Amino acid sequence: MTVRKLSTAKQVSIVAISAALYAVFFFLSYVIALPNFTLLYLPIILLGVFPLWFGLSGLVGSMIGAFIGGVFVENLGYLAWIEVITALIIYCLNWVLIPRKATDGKTKMGLFLLLSVYAFTLFVGLSYILWQFTTPIAGLMNADTALVFFLPTFALNYAIAAITCPALIRAISPKLRSWGIYSGTFSDWRSKRKANHGKS
Repeated sequence: MTVRKLSTAKQVSIVAISAALYAVFFFLSYVIALPNFTLLYLPIILLGVFPLWFGLSGLVGSMIGAFIGGVFVENLGYLAWIEVITALIIYCLNWVLIPRKATDGKTKMGLFLLLSVYAFTLFVGLSYILWQFTTPIAGLMNADTALVFFLPTFALNYAIAAITCPALIRAISPKLRSWGIYSGTFSDWRSKRKANHGKS
């Protein structure tokens, strides 16, 4: 009973910390952003490392942080759901697609796989958010403007993720493992859940 309460408290803490960090990174990105929206920037760092560190709790926190950023930073109102779904897409794809051999980021092959996943998930997430911004419902930009911004925005976000995420994974993941917080890849997380259910 005590272990379960501690586990729940830990999960709630991770959700709160993830949401707060995402919202803060969102705000910092807004300083250099296009008018009214950010197109990721600094939150791409969190979407690259949180899946491995915090798993499902990090996902919930990132979505809350994206909503806070969309409403209070970008002033998107109900359109903040676009930021939430974008965070969901990139986070889940990273969590599912990053292979175990890439989670340490030490070997050349592992680093190549990690950066390849980041490139793919960023492409999908950025395509989604720009597409949503061009729809009649949002009306934040036209298709031609979205195409103009796609490549430089992709390049900036990818450079941030490629430089920062592997370094953070190498530096912080071992500490999180020792603290019993590290989640791992989606397959790791699923294996742990099966093992815990087997014990109960």
